[in-house]
Amino acid sequence: MALASHPPASFSASSSSFFAHQRVSDNLLSDSRSNSNYSTNLPASICKASWQEVAGVVIFSAIPFTAVKAIANSPLGESLQRRLEERKKLAVQQSSKFKALAQKARKESFWYGEERPRWLGPISYQYPTYLSGELPGDYGFDVAGLAEDPVAFQKYFNFEILHARWAMLAALGALVPEVLDLSGAFHFIEPVWWRVGYSKLKASIYIHSLPFTYPFLSTAVASTC
Repeated sequence: MALASHPPASFSASSSSFFAHQRVSDNLLSDSRSNSNYSTNLPASICKASWQEVAGVVIFSAIPFTAVKAIANSPLGESLQRRLEERKKLAVQQSSKFKALAQKARKESFWYGEERPRWLGPISYQYPTYLSGELPGDYGFDVAGLAEDPVAFQKYFNFEILHARWAMLAALGALVPEVLDLSGAFHFIEPVWWRVGYSKLKASIYIHSLPFTYPFLSTAVASTC
C-alpha cells in the first residue's frame, strides 16, 4: 500500500512538469483570446466623436474654397482680374530691365558663379560641371546626377519653389488654429501644432474604417486658407 500511495520521484517530477506546461499553455491561450476580443472591440471604444462634430469640421474646411469661388465669380473678382492683366502687360515691358539687373546682381554676389561656396568646403572634390552656380542654393551637391538633364533640372527647380510656398502655407496653418483657440473664435481638441501627434493617439475617430483627427483636419484646413 505504501508503494501504491507513493509513486517514484522521477514519475512525480515528470507529471508535475507536464501539468505545469499545460497550465502555462492554457494561460497563453486565454490571454490570446482576450487580446483578440480586445482588438475586435477596439474601434468601438476609440470612437469618441459625434456626427455633428464631424459635419462641423467638414463644413469649416469648405468655407475658404466657397469664399474664393464666390469672390472669383463676383464683379469684384472680374475687376481684379482685369487689373492683373493690365499690370501683367506693364510687367512684361519692364521684364528685360529686371533681368539685366538680376544678372548683374548674380555676377557681383558671393553665392553665385564658380567661386561660390561648395558643400564640402575646402575638401577637394570633383564637382559636376553642369552645376555652374547660376541658380540660388547651388552648392555643387548632386551625387545622384538628378540635375544632369537640363529639362529635369529646371523641373526640379520649379518643384522646389512650389515646395517652399507650401512650406510657408504650412507655417501659417500651424499658427492659425492656436490663434483661433486663444481668441475664442474656434476651439480645437489640440490647437498646438507640435502636440497634434499625441492628440491623434488620444482622440481618433473612424470614418469608413479610416482614422482621422480633428487637429489634423484643422491644421490642413488652415494651411489651405
